[in-house]
Amino acid sequence: MAALKPEETPKLSKTTTEESVISFWLALLALKSFNSIYLYEKVLKAELSRVAEALRGESEDSLKRLAKTLGLKVGEESLKFPWVLKGDKVVYRELRFSIPVEDFLRFASNSKDESLRLVNNFVLKGLVYLDRAKLEKLVVEASRKIIEERLKNTLIPEAAAFRKLSKDLRELEERAASGFNEELFPECVKSIIAAGKTRRLSDEEAYVLLSFLKTIGAPRSYLEELLRSMGVEEAGVLAEALGRLGDYTPFKCEVLKAKGICDCDMDLVEEYESRKAQARRRL
Repeated sequence: MAALKPEETPKLSKTTTEESVISFWLALLALKSFNSIYLYEKVLKAELSRVAEALRGESEDSLKRLAKTLGLKVGEESLKFPWVLKGDKVVYRELRFSIPVEDFLRFASNSKDESLRLVNNFVLKGLVYLDRAKLEKLVVEASRKIIEERLKNTLIPEAAAFRKLSKDLRELEERAASGFNEELFPECVKSIIAAGKTRRLSDEEAYVLLSFLKTIGAPRSYLEELLRSMGVEEAGVLAEALGRLGDYTPFKCEVLKAKGICDCDMDLVEEYESRKAQARRRL
């Protein structure tokens, strides 16, 4: 789930390598099972960001071995040539890695990175000469291609736990597509939710919460999950009924203050929409 936050690369230091690999493939298979393009790309992009980050810490020998494992024939030929003048001295540039043109095109042809276009690289006698930064980029592109090829040939598991994972991810995609984000709720709403998990809410608190969620278009799956976490019986039935009811009119900020429900600075729906707008600008 951390992979779906675009502002950061997931940190998986508390998981073993095996757990990390298995969770990644299960997530992609689950997304494949209901043809999710949006979340599939986000999860894959997050994983490739982790690959790029890891490559920067590898030695040149390890980088070349990894490249060869992925099908890139990294040669020993290098290219050194005059690059710029600094005062009266010529500074040379050395490209220490060489790749056959056909290998380069196999992995770089679909890349959106302009630096990996063949026309933007040095080609001599059937070889493309690269510096370390470009070889790292090419390894990332090779990783993407191999992941996509293997995923096409993998059957979808039939286990109940896997079906639940697919269902959870489908609901997550629905929320993301609608712009729904629980993390951006006003503090007033968050405090009411927290209280509802430890005690029975007052009628006014319940009204504030439900009117807010109805107005912002919270998904039925979220409503059901939230009500169940608060110990509400027949949460699914109630969530469905709430979805069918007409519009609610949330309390204004001054009313919330007067009733002692919470100390807000602006109307709750307005604050939520403001936070969403700020989050979009940071992307």
